[in-house]
Amino acid sequence: MNNKIYILIPNKHRIGGVANFYKTLQNYLSPEYEYVYRGNARKDESRLSIPWRMCKGYAMFRREVSRDTRSIVINSSLGPGGFFRDGLYFLLTPNQVRRVVFFRGWNPVFEQKIEKSAWLKAWLTRTFLTADHIIVLSSEFKKKLRQWGYTGPVSLGTTIVNEQLLTGEDFQSLSLSRSENENPTILYLGNISRAKGVKEVLQAYEFLHGQDDQEHLECVIAGEGPMLDELKDQATARNLNIQFPGYVREEQKTAAFKNAHIYVFPSAHEGMPTSVLEAMAFGLPVITTRVGGVPDFFEDGRMGLFLDNQKPEHIAEKIQFLLDRPELMHQMSEYNYNYAKEHFYAGKVAGWFKGVVESVIQEQNE
Repeated sequence: MNNKIYILIPNKHRIGGVANFYKTLQNYLSPEYEYVYRGNARKDESRLSIPWRMCKGYAMFRREVSRDTRSIVINSSLGPGGFFRDGLYFLLTPNQVRRVVFFRGWNPVFEQKIEKSAWLKAWLTRTFLTADHIIVLSSEFKKKLRQWGYTGPVSLGTTIVNEQLLTGEDFQSLSLSRSENENPTILYLGNISRAKGVKEVLQAYEFLHGQDDQEHLECVIAGEGPMLDELKDQATARNLNIQFPGYVREEQKTAAFKNAHIYVFPSAHEGMPTSVLEAMAFGLPVITTRVGGVPDFFEDGRMGLFLDNQKPEHIAEKIQFLLDRPELMHQMSEYNYNYAKEHFYAGKVAGWFKGVVESVIQEQNE
């Protein structure tokens, strides 16, 4: 008998939220959990080769996931890509296999298209809404699934903090590191794109840096994306001393969080932004928008501050508010460090994840 619990994830060589989540989680899962990798499009891939690659991937999946498999976890996104691609994996899964879907992304524009299309709703009902358990990253997403007629169990999930990033660190060492940096530093870390509000971060920094009492304020914008060159040009043209370290990982990421004093993330829409959780784990006060699953746990005024919009002046106002209150920043810092350690560390998330999957299997055996 095949006692495997398969988890369908992107190609193992890919870098991204889902791949990083399961790469981190792997050390905490027992041997019966096994990854099945689906192929991803390459930049140099021709359109003619895409159907052949996908067919091979579906055939491999069908061979791996036999009728004796206990459960399959399909990671997907409510968007035009994952909606159709991963829906087929549902149809290829034997009926006896318990199915869990983990929606890692949720496109609000595509959600509206589903609302207006009988065909899209029919596909959703035939595929994802047949799952034995659905995991989403926001209570708003859960509410929408209920409106679409899903009656099965829905869990609120999270992304993950790889505690290896904090090896050798505790709250005291992080506080000491920041106290030694006399120049207060604001940090943005993520994709450099318009929807993330990163251009507004630059403009907010420009506004603050022009004030006499903030001449020593520093800014780091870490990551890669379509707006990176544009932001670099703007920083140079406006004589702004902004650091652009590019995509950071491991020691570089640790250093970026350790050397910062405030984390700013004014994104327009998200699922559960990993960088916000990582910033909290490093004891940073967070300034962020009410997006995705953030409002389900974020305590405004205790973990940081919510933004009401993406306007640079508003972002600057929130940053200034914290800079003027160092004692409040310290309280937020300590609270965030402890909260993240209890809720977002990989070991904690692995325990929750296994509990969800095993509850589905147990229901089958009852």
